[in-house]
Amino acid sequence: MKNTELLMDKLRSLYFDLASTPLEQSDANTLCRVAECICKVLPVSYSGFYLFNEWQREYELCISDSLIREVPLKEHRLSENVMMGEEVNHQIILEKQVTLLHILPEEGPKAILCMEQEFPTPVDELAVLKAETEKLISLLQLDGRRMRRNHAYLFELTSHLLSLTSQKKILSEIVQGLRKLYPELAYNLLLSQDTELEAELPVKTIEYSDDVIKRVSTLAFISGEIQIEEQLDKTGCSLYAPLVGKQGVYGVLQVISDKGMYIPEKEINFISQIASTAGKAIENVTLYEKSNHLVSDLKLINEATHKLNSNLEMKEIINLVREQVMDVCHASEVGFIYYNGDNEERFDVLTGSTAFFNTNPGRRFAEYLKDHTDCNGEPLLKGDFDRIDRFPYRSIIAIPMSHSDTVHGIIAILHEQPYFFSFNTFKLIQSLIQHSTLALTNTVLKDKLKKAVKTDFLTKLYSRNYLEEEIIAHMATGEMGTLILFDIDDFKSINDTYGHHIGDKVLIQVADLVKSIVNNRDLAARWGGEELAVYAPTITINEGVQIAGLIRSQVEKHTNPSVTLSCGVSSWEHTVTDTVSELFIRADKALYEAKNNGKNSVVRYVKNKS
Repeated sequence: MKNTELLMDKLRSLYFDLASTPLEQSDANTLCRVAECICKVLPVSYSGFYLFNEWQREYELCISDSLIREVPLKEHRLSENVMMGEEVNHQIILEKQVTLLHILPEEGPKAILCMEQEFPTPVDELAVLKAETEKLISLLQLDGRRMRRNHAYLFELTSHLLSLTSQKKILSEIVQGLRKLYPELAYNLLLSQDTELEAELPVKTIEYSDDVIKRVSTLAFISGEIQIEEQLDKTGCSLYAPLVGKQGVYGVLQVISDKGMYIPEKEINFISQIASTAGKAIENVTLYEKSNHLVSDLKLINEATHKLNSNLEMKEIINLVREQVMDVCHASEVGFIYYNGDNEERFDVLTGSTAFFNTNPGRRFAEYLKDHTDCNGEPLLKGDFDRIDRFPYRSIIAIPMSHSDTVHGIIAILHEQPYFFSFNTFKLIQSLIQHSTLALTNTVLKDKLKKAVKTDFLTKLYSRNYLEEEIIAHMATGEMGTLILFDIDDFKSINDTYGHHIGDKVLIQVADLVKSIVNNRDLAARWGGEELAVYAPTITINEGVQIAGLIRSQVEKHTNPSVTLSCGVSSWEHTVTDTVSELFIRADKALYEAKNNGKNSVVRYVKNKS
């Protein structure tokens, strides 16, 4: 233990001095300095590092510019799998002990420490040496200089590209910059359309094809995500980095490595950042070049966005979008079709759609659009629509309402004349709907959330909290009200006999019967478990007893398996001092008495007026 602690102290002292000294030299020279420190604390005749080269995927011997020593191993390069998953490897070479120690720092490149000695170093000392050396390499940030250079270049490139007003200059800058940074790599620009660029730029037109060679580049363009294609012999690769802006993908940067060369992950991320920066710059230029033609359109969209962000209700949002669509393209019909997963039907035609979409032909057309978006989710522009027999409209635009990769519905725009809508109109409408979709879906979700908060999921009755809030509010302003509590008798035996699934069905049956009997002013709620409640805001306790009796008899007749109810009824009047809590307690006591009196009965509890 003392030898181990002494070794640790010596290493830390030497490593501290090394880490405290500014190192403006190569990673190889730095590791040679580390190896010299190791020679000072261990009885070794040689100490040196093989540093992992991510480009070649092999370990390369670090040779100092000022010190050249004979290497125990003949190889100056070691394969990536030389350690075979082990941390220590011992070899006998020319009657000398050679130890290979795998150095795996948390940050920085991995390496192999090679030591030649007369006698093998103890295992515990090797463990100390490995741990302290890994900490030092992490601290030295050997690959940090390259990354700092990359970050500085990216910062300068971003500032420069975003100031340019020509797509030609942007693409020239990134190609020239990459050639300076990575002269060993080859580059191509795969663009989505023909563009007049400088002759010296390596430009190709991206193609949509099932050809194996073109498939990866097309996937990068369509998905907007970086793609890597390894060569069949695993000796190199091609990198496809999409030129991504905020609104689309404007091409793909292809980076090709030579045979036997691989592109490290950190460099892939850096090249991807360059491509994304170029994509944003190209997008800015594209928008700038089109600005003279889109001023009025952008003004329309900005005004719409401003209004949509003003916390409008769903009906107001639909009316706003419909009016703007009508103004832009003079459509005959506009329909808002929302895919409602909670509805047994496949969709709902939202209020605010024109009358056609509530007719049978309109709903058949909505069915067609639903199938279309289910298949590909793409916008639709047709100038001579003929997919439905005797359909009165020839020109159609259908834009999915998409947000977060989910299609929430579709907005359909129709006109009787063929080829009535231009492509520019289609793009403007598409942009307008994209801006309105978030507001519309948020409003729909907000309405659903409000309903979910005040509604019991199983029975679709109101929740107990909502019922209590409504009773409290009504007792503060109303004149009278009656509360009825119901408890399904022997409900546990239903669950035990038939299972909880049938028990849930019984609860739903009872809830449906309650809803069918009470009127629109009354509030029916699930009180908890197998208990339900009804609050009638304008009836007396005697009328409440009649309603409770009717519900009790209907439940006994029309549930399967048949169940009965015990009912407790209580009421309040504004002429008598009362509280919500006391109202609940009286109804609960009446229910308890009904249970004790043999169940399947109605009991009322009248407050003493004295």
